[in-house]
Parts: sequence; C-alpha cells; structure tokens
Amino acid sequence: MGKTVALKKEEQTQRHELTAKDLANQAKGILEIKEKTMQEGVHYGTIPGCNKPSLLKPGAEKLCKAFMLQPEFETTCREDPNRSLNWEKWDYKGKKQLSGTTKGYIDYDSACSLRHIPTGEVWARNVSGNCNNFEARYRSLNPYDVKNTLEKMAEKRALIAAVLMGTALSDLFTQDIEDMPYLFDGEGPASQPSPQKKPQNPKTKPQSKPENQEDNGVRMATDKQVAYVKSQLRRMKINQMDFLSTWAEEFTSFEEIPFHKVNDILSWIRDQ
Repeated sequence: MGKTVALKKEEQTQRHELTAKDLANQAKGILEIKEKTMQEGVHYGTIPGCNKPSLLKPGAEKLCKAFMLQPEFETTCREDPNRSLNWEKWDYKGKKQLSGTTKGYIDYDSACSLRHIPTGEVWARNVSGNCNNFEARYRSLNPYDVKNTLEKMAEKRALIAAVLMGTALSDLFTQDIEDMPYLFDGEGPASQPSPQKKPQNPKTKPQSKPENQEDNGVRMATDKQVAYVKSQLRRMKINQMDFLSTWAEEFTSFEEIPFHKVNDILSWIRDQ
C-alpha cells in the first residue's frame, strides 16, 4: 500500500479569489499611495463639487509603478481620405457664424493590457481607448497636423481606463470630469435649481445684464471659470499667449472665452 504524502506548501492549489480582508488591505494600500505619493494637480485633478477626482496620465503611470504593472499597447489606425465632415462654429472675434468642411478622417483605436511584472499575470486585457479628428476640438484642423496627437490621446485614454479597471479604482477616481458645479456658479447642467428670487421693488432700477452676457446673446465664461482656466495653464506650464494662439479660431482673449467651451478647454489642457 502506497504511503500518503502531504503536499508541500508550494504544491497546494493556488487560491485565485480575494477575501474581504485582502480587498480591505488593497483599498487601504491604494489610499496610502494616494495620500503619500500622489499630488493633486499632477497625478489627479480635483474640481470642488465633484464626487471623485479625475485620474491623470502621470497618476496612472505612478499606480502602474506601485503595483509593478507593465502597460502593453496595441494601437491601430484607420484612415479615410475621402470622408468629410461639415462643421459650424461661432467666430467670437468677428461675431459671426463660420462653417467649413474637413476632408480626411483619421481614427486611432488603442487597446491597453496591464501585465504584473513579477508574476506575468494580466490584470487588465485590451481595455480600449479611441480618438479621431472629427471630435469637437480637432474637427476644424488639418487632420494630418494632429495625427500624432490623436494617437497619444487614444493610448492615454486606454491606459487610464485600464488602470482604473485593473486596480479596481473606479470608486476612488473617475476618468472624465463631466460636472463642474463650482465653475458654473449654479448655472451649469449639473447644478440644482436656484431658489426663486424675491420680487423686485418697482422703484428700484432694473438690473443690468450679467457681465458674462454679450450683446449678441453669446454667453461668456464667468470670472471664476476664467480664473480656473488660468490656474490650470500655470499648473501645466502652458504660456497664456501660446494658449490663445492655439484657440485663436474660437476666441482671441480670456474675456471672449464662451461659457460652453470651458469643458473643452479644461479637457484640452489636461491632455497636454
């Protein structure tokens, strides 16, 4: 009769699931990484009024280093030189509507996988990110002038999404900042209805139009929004004149920044 031999520790069946204690320790470790090694404005962006900060590319890279994860990208490009897009936009300097046609479509798809360096395990597989020149910020530009930017944007989006998924950080960070009630002074789509105003005394002078409202009916960015844009330019070390030159087709001064463009501008700054 054969002798029964106990399995050595390393021969025992490997456990693949995490216990509640494992998850709690991982969450504690992630918070410790955020508090001790990540800086607001560098690794993540916080907008007062938002529930969660937005994870930025340097933050995603730091988390990869902390967890010893190697990002691997598979990026493909689709080009259609015959595809065109008709666009319209408001010329804030000339106070007129502009229209044009962009010919040539460039679309980048990037799939990011995260491989754990010590074990070779894949923590996230083929998490996608996409960018194309028909997006609002690129559609009026020469598609071949922004081709490299489109590729980098697709890979950046894929990386951040993969890190959020692979490290289970979606409850701590978000990928996109969508609601900015602090910047909209209660006027944005995410704001709560403002209380009804008291009836105006008929003897008092009528109120003047809001200072961020132009005669042509186009709403301008508020002072608070403009101040925040400037602070983000300083954070990213972007020269104000270079910024205005880049956005010259939309506006030529900070006083002419349209209200509805603030989200696009902040997104553009974070992409630099």
